[in-house]
Amino acid sequence: MATLNQILAEQAKLIGEAKSSLEAAHKKPPTQGAPIAAREATVAELKARVANLTDAKATFVKQVDQQLATYQAEITALEKLIEEDKKRFGDQPTPPRPVRRKGGGDK
Repeated sequence: MATLNQILAEQAKLIGEAKSSLEAAHKKPPTQGAPIAAREATVAELKARVANLTDAKATFVKQVDQQLATYQAEITALEKLIEEDKKRFGDQPTPPRPVRRKGGGDK
């Protein structure tokens, strides 16, 4: 395990290197290509985000389409059952639903 003096010495060394690097950067003006490189990096990042969003959109649309197809298949199956029931039992009106009363008890 490193001693406190070793840790402090390592930190001082890292800070000194960072300070030297910063001073050198201040003395040397940025190249003319620096703004272009920064813009190109931004464009690349935005393109990556667009690609990710496009993939996410495609996945979402696929999931919604699958859910719609499931519902449509269920509707079709239920409609077919209704038609079969009508043929079997005749075209009788659907009986009304019983009315449920709240708090049902003897009064």
